[in-house]
Amino acid sequence: MSGVEQAAIFLMSLGEQEASEVLKHMSVGEVQRLGKAMASMKKITRDQADSALKSFTDNVVTDAPLTGGSPKFLRKLLTSSLGADRAEQMLDRLMDGAERGLDSLQLMNAKEIADVIYTEHPQVVAIVLAGLEPEKSAEVLALMPRSRSTDIVRRIALLKEVPHDSIEELDNLLQQRVTSSSASRVAQMGGIRCVASIMNAVEKSVEEKIFEQLDQQDAPLSQEIQDNMFVFESLVDVDDRGMQMLAREVTTDQLIVALKGADEALQNKFFSNMSKRAGEMLKSDLEAKGPVRLAEVEEAQKEIVSIARRLADEGTLILGNDANDFI
Repeated sequence: MSGVEQAAIFLMSLGEQEASEVLKHMSVGEVQRLGKAMASMKKITRDQADSALKSFTDNVVTDAPLTGGSPKFLRKLLTSSLGADRAEQMLDRLMDGAERGLDSLQLMNAKEIADVIYTEHPQVVAIVLAGLEPEKSAEVLALMPRSRSTDIVRRIALLKEVPHDSIEELDNLLQQRVTSSSASRVAQMGGIRCVASIMNAVEKSVEEKIFEQLDQQDAPLSQEIQDNMFVFESLVDVDDRGMQMLAREVTTDQLIVALKGADEALQNKFFSNMSKRAGEMLKSDLEAKGPVRLAEVEEAQKEIVSIARRLADEGTLILGNDANDFI
């Protein structure tokens, strides 16, 4: 992206008031160029937004060290763009001036990571894998003995908060410098959604072995993880043929209620895989539908996911990692 495009994306990620304050300090020509760039951008991907924000933060670190009022301004800026959790993580990294241990592991391959953490306590391994990208964690998990990997999956699912001093110890273990701002601070890690993302990326054979053993150890937890492995929002990744098959199996009433809680991309996915007339009728019914209780929306979405899973078991629809089994 050009500098103007990056600046346009950055400004659009801010609130109106913050963006207008920035524009006040620009020339008329600069405002015109930015306005033109904004008008030409019909759809911005998450990767483009992240890239523009990273470019901004890199420039802040290089040209304007975080001193005085800068941290407060940058925290507010990042929070409006990324949300509180991600903003805090990014600000921590900028303020520390040093790469954290978990960050360095992202640069290593799965075998190297497995070698580093192999002799560590399963709880330590769980914290490490919860902090990595799901795909990377899945590769590491596949290299471990089944009994150990099952125990680790269970521990990740039960993780909620990790004391900051524990993360410090982990960083020291990986020979990385870290500056602690508060001994009582905690970081959100692990949980059901975290382990579900990891299990979605695990090979089918490994997944089956882990759940077979986890079913024996903690059946309710195993079921909860599996319930979260494929959620309604995941349908946006199903291919067109699969969506067409699913649309035939779902009632219009179910779909209208379920789509009340869906984003535009998923709604359009359903619309585009129907006949033009059926899609227009569904869109019209959806717009005319009044407020619906969240519990009803979630129930309708679960019913549709159940139908999708049944079609996947029958071989007429491909979910998640199952797509890797076909050529």
